[in-house]
Amino acid sequence: MPMTSDKRVLVVDDEEDVVYFLCTALEDAGFQTDSASSVDEALRKIAEAPPDAISLDMVMPGKSGIVLFHELHRHPEWRKIPVLFVTGHAKDERVKKDLDAASALAASTLSGPATYLDKPVTAEKFIQAVAGILKVDLPTRAPAGRTDAEDLRRQVKGLLEGADEEALREALRLLKSRE
Repeated sequence: MPMTSDKRVLVVDDEEDVVYFLCTALEDAGFQTDSASSVDEALRKIAEAPPDAISLDMVMPGKSGIVLFHELHRHPEWRKIPVLFVTGHAKDERVKKDLDAASALAASTLSGPATYLDKPVTAEKFIQAVAGILKVDLPTRAPAGRTDAEDLRRQVKGLLEGADEEALREALRLLKSRE
């Protein structure tokens, strides 16, 4: 079964804090992420490197998430990308009609969102939904107070990527002194 680290998710939302929250939750679960704050930006990124899944806000300034969803289905190579709608407007009458139309389109093409999540969404519920549409097992978490080696490596890698040269030299010195 594929691992979360083998999968890249494109998060499309116009709210910067939502993008940060969803990307962080995905990365903490081992997924690779990319983000876009508009439909046009998302289309450019999909054209450059199609993701394994898309987390998509339905209501954004300019073009809506439904426009992106329909655009995906116009391209044979993109129509199989699973889409998870994450929205705070799923119960709005106008959006409900768009969502029903998107679901009908999804059913007719055998792809599309398996579900949608209402904002605010919890990290756990979001990760479970993404893992479900990608059919991947989530890594098991170490008990509270303990961290497994893979998680430690990921944390160290993240810290090293942003470190300056002096900090890197000090980290290397400390690691060598443990040998």
